[in-house]
Amino acid sequence: MSWPVTIYAAGFNSHGQLNPLTKPLHLYTFKPIAGLDEHKPVFGAVIKFTEWSSTIIAVSMDTSNPTENLVHLGFSGKSNRPVHFDNVLSEPRFYGDVSGVQGYLSRYGDFYSLEKDGGFQNLSPGIFPKPLPKLLPHKQHIARYIAIAHNDNVCMATSSWPTIRKDPHSCYVNAVHIFPNLAACLSGKTPPDQTYPIEEEIESLAASMCSFTILTKAGCVLTFGEARCPRLLGRTPCTEEPASKPGVVSALDGIRIRKVAAGANMIAALSYEKDVYVWGHAVPQPLEEDRTGFSKLMNPTNADGEAEEVHLVDLPGDADVDDVVVGTRHIAVLTTKGEIWGMGTNEYGQLGLGKEVKGTDGKWIKCFNGKEHGGSVVEMAAAPMATLIVVKADLGEVGNKRSRQ
Repeated sequence: MSWPVTIYAAGFNSHGQLNPLTKPLHLYTFKPIAGLDEHKPVFGAVIKFTEWSSTIIAVSMDTSNPTENLVHLGFSGKSNRPVHFDNVLSEPRFYGDVSGVQGYLSRYGDFYSLEKDGGFQNLSPGIFPKPLPKLLPHKQHIARYIAIAHNDNVCMATSSWPTIRKDPHSCYVNAVHIFPNLAACLSGKTPPDQTYPIEEEIESLAASMCSFTILTKAGCVLTFGEARCPRLLGRTPCTEEPASKPGVVSALDGIRIRKVAAGANMIAALSYEKDVYVWGHAVPQPLEEDRTGFSKLMNPTNADGEAEEVHLVDLPGDADVDDVVVGTRHIAVLTTKGEIWGMGTNEYGQLGLGKEVKGTDGKWIKCFNGKEHGGSVVEMAAAPMATLIVVKADLGEVGNKRSRQ
């Protein structure tokens, strides 16, 4: 049996991407998202995309019908009113940048661009197969993931179909391809600037200000990007593994990672042992002037006062972590007790701490508790300056509400 869920949000809301009906403009504490049908309960919700000006949520309004309704909140080219996306293929992976959602990648490797009328156009004809370096043995490469860094560089992860009948020893070939921008990536005519084979199957791909982070299905983390921001790599570039080439984050060697999350200035990795590791590039201001504590978190030192490339997060009470999300200058973790703790800036309310609180002063502060909202947290997501939470109602709480009606 399914139970209702509620989606809460806090933070920057200038484009109505959290709540198109809110006055004042930003959400300084966690509030239920408007824009959905307020007269019908939501029985399932997955946050598909969230960026500077756009949020896309897949919701299910009927327990007997698992079909997802895709709701787009935020700037859509015409207004800031909610838009329902129709005729979207199953399991879409939306992509976009600070200007909003640009399109989605289907499970079959087809690209669809968002048009002005709210529909999607298939861009795939002519894109694959495309001219790729000869070091990749298979001709047909299927796009699996796409990520856009803040410097406009685009990384596309692909895998190729093995030719089992012709070669019994053939296998999938995974690779990442770097393009200068999204237009070049989707043109179908421009070859990538760089292509790198990846030995293991890719699980996810994330982008920061000027770097990319790969998580493999085996739990290994690789990073690559611009040499001018080496701290975003979590490793020291060398001749064998320069900044531009995917290299293993050696500090995580032997630690199986199950999720990576990236913001503009920070990357976080969540291990199967429920620990969080972070690395990143400090915001451009003196540490002593940073009242949020975010710079301190990204410039850690060990017991000897030496700088660390990757830092193990120390939460109050040595809490174990089930999830982690990262914004531009804030980070939030979900503990196994169902509590959400955050650190960083709260300038727009992105941690839900109220309008008077500007930052956490380098401390972890409890921001949200699912039990206090009648349920348990089942998902989190972070936009650059916002945090979203999905809470599933507990059986007892639902029963109590019904008995009082």
